Amino acid sequence: MEMRVFGVLSFLLCTVMGCALLQGAPSVEIPASRLFCAQNPEMVDGDLSTVGTFTPKGSIKKEFMVNFGYASRQYQRRVIGSLKTETLIKLDAPTYIKYIEVYPASTIPNFALDTTAEKKSPKWSLSFAAVEDKRAQKVEGTLPVRFQIEREVLYLRLTANALEDVDNVSHGDETGELRIPLKGASIREVKFFERQSL
Repeated sequence: MEMRVFGVLSFLLCTVMGCALLQGAPSVEIPASRLFCAQNPEMVDGDLSTVGTFTPKGSIKKEFMVNFGYASRQYQRRVIGSLKTETLIKLDAPTYIKYIEVYPASTIPNFALDTTAEKKSPKWSLSFAAVEDKRAQKVEGTLPVRFQIEREVLYLRLTANALEDVDNVSHGDETGELRIPLKGASIREVKFFERQSL
């Protein structure tokens, strides 16, 4: 009886220790040679001095509108096109990613990550799953920001809102119309980390 209890306790101890070791396994950075980004290769080239910038697809129009309920005119702000920008990073093979680090080069508004391990071409409709860690937050500063992924990844989609390009505002006619172009947020590098196999 004592041997059986000892055996069960030994098994439980080894199981708990094994899980603890697995959870505490160190992470290793995936080399840049395993990462591909057609839209912004600078984001995964392994060089922190280069910068990749999201491509905007819209502008903002501001104009006075007559509000018939009130005597005064009010500015109305309208997005022409879309505020949303995105880029897609592909790994050379599906890999369990523990976390990524994003090195911002500008403010990144409404930043969000989505992943898929599907192997078909992104030209087809891929099924992406949201990464909930720090989802839709504004990333500011230049220090790296860590996002917990904890899943197998082949494609990582990064989305963010574009920024107003206030240095290049154009004025319309005499009604006070303004056209504000959009510019993409910028990232110096996205680093991927996988759990080191023991």
